[in-house]
Amino acid sequence: MRGPATHFEGSHGPVNSGAGAQNISIYQEIRDSAAPDRSGRNPRRAAAEELRGLRRRFVPTPGCARARQLLEEQRTVLLSARPGQGACTAAMALLCELPQGAERFRELVDQAEEEHGTDQALDPAQVEEGAAFLLDLSGTTRRRYTAFMTELPGFVQVVRDRDAWLAVVLPQEWQTGFDPLLQRLTARLERPDPVQVLGTHLRECGIRPEPSQLSGKELGHLLAGATLAEVVELSEEIRAAREKAPGESGFSAWLDVAMAARAPELRDVDNHMDDLESGAQRALLLATALLHEARADTIHEAAIRLLHVTEHPQVTTPPLQQRTLTARLREIRATRGADGRVRFDTSGYQERVRAWFWDNYPQLRAPLGNWMDGAADLPALGTADRLALVTRFARECLRTGPPEVLSGPAERWTRAGAPAETLSMAARALAEGVVDPRHGSAFRHRLYVWSQDAALPTSRAHVLIGVCSEVLSRRFPDQAMVRLRHLSRHQHPDVRRTAREALSRITASDDRLYRSLLRRLRVAHDTRGWRDLAVFLQVADPSRLPDDVPWRTLLAGHWATAFAALPPDAWEESLRGWLNQVCSQPAASRLALSSLAAACARHRAAFGTVYAIACAWAGGVPERVRTVDALWASCRSVAASPAG
Repeated sequence: MRGPATHFEGSHGPVNSGAGAQNISIYQEIRDSAAPDRSGRNPRRAAAEELRGLRRRFVPTPGCARARQLLEEQRTVLLSARPGQGACTAAMALLCELPQGAERFRELVDQAEEEHGTDQALDPAQVEEGAAFLLDLSGTTRRRYTAFMTELPGFVQVVRDRDAWLAVVLPQEWQTGFDPLLQRLTARLERPDPVQVLGTHLRECGIRPEPSQLSGKELGHLLAGATLAEVVELSEEIRAAREKAPGESGFSAWLDVAMAARAPELRDVDNHMDDLESGAQRALLLATALLHEARADTIHEAAIRLLHVTEHPQVTTPPLQQRTLTARLREIRATRGADGRVRFDTSGYQERVRAWFWDNYPQLRAPLGNWMDGAADLPALGTADRLALVTRFARECLRTGPPEVLSGPAERWTRAGAPAETLSMAARALAEGVVDPRHGSAFRHRLYVWSQDAALPTSRAHVLIGVCSEVLSRRFPDQAMVRLRHLSRHQHPDVRRTAREALSRITASDDRLYRSLLRRLRVAHDTRGWRDLAVFLQVADPSRLPDDVPWRTLLAGHWATAFAALPPDAWEESLRGWLNQVCSQPAASRLALSSLAAACARHRAAFGTVYAIACAWAGGVPERVRTVDALWASCRSVAASPAG
């Protein structure tokens, strides 16, 4: 690329992954660590599949009929419900009932996350024709709630004008005092039948109990006081019990195991702690809860390190005079299995122990963060065990806050030169943070600030790319796209290349997001503009764009800049991909050829090279020769016009 001290590392077209000196295996591990699953599915397609699955499992609640009617007739509904009664799930399910609701679903966020210093809450420009939008205000602050409710009447009108749909989840508090228009759009949701919710989720797992098996008094008592999230967790416990149970067991046995996990004695951990007087015993208990199902040697070493970071006095006892690990595990109600892994004797006990320590020893939280720093090199700690540890730690941090308790360690784990193991830990921690209902906004804003730093350590930049492409893009695709675009302007070529590939991946199955990306690109004859140009050449695909004057003008400008600023070998592959689309997608031919012709008219010196590359691409194949002839005719037509 022309320009002082500037390097252009090439473009790869819309379907190529590119090449470079980056360590592909490390980045793949980061992606796998951040991803909610290991399926390798396109994250945008996966998000649509998850929404369709949610719709299948949804049990209509009292009040849903009115909510559905408001959504159909007024295109907007404001949902009010008590915490834990599934208002957000209901909103998503209702939106997914709409035509293409799952495929065109968008979750709106506070615009203050995107622009520092702005008080704007909603951006009407995000409302796309016929799309379905969710605005979850259940966790917002009073100040931001006021900002949203002030802007919402105008936003609702934009939604109607563009034939879109909007579902808003209101907070439990502060529901009064807003515009009368909005009050008429409010629907109150009541709690659905928890037995029906449980049965629906069990059927999704392939478990079909008889109605009588779900009518027991003990189960009814548990469900009566459970949130809908806890009912779903119970279904997962039953599924897990089925997988671990012997073949001849049945639903009643699986339910007993799950009930034992979900309905413990009120003070079981308190009573247990009264029997554990030494710090060493308590350290082993906490280490086992955090590393549940890890190998015994790993847990033993983890407990020793936990004593060290908490400045516990060291007791020197000759090894042969120390109590055996088996005996010490028995004291904390755990057992080492035949596979060498340690499990508590009671299912679900590890969760209660973690919560007990976190709530009763807040002074332990900072030392635990330091202890986590060394978790990557614990002996015999596999990848799955390490990621499970980070997930458990992250969820305790997020349960109580503040977000810095988790974002601080994640920042340390992505320092310059950090090993792959700690980068994967950071990816998992940030993945939990960005979608957290209470603290997600703070994490998403932190990622936004980091992404704007062109000198961000490459290790942290690759973690951000993984989190944005695999996690953030599922629920907040626009935010993921914005952050990845900033990262595509990073000073390091490997980061730029990986960010471009991630942008290509998340927009591959989402034409609206793809078009939004192209509109944001600011191709120009400067360093930032050249890097936006590299993104364009990476994703250029005329078959995904409407053939109208604004798009022809935009594409012609981008191609003209490429012809003027770059050597032909930098854009030749993208040009070939562009011509391939003309052959394979005839509907795209007019836009593709007219934009190329207009670009050549703007930069006439490039026409000979473009035509030579097109002829070589045709190679005598009749369909391709016709495409080259059409390109020639289009160029002559543009040159002959007054504007040309």
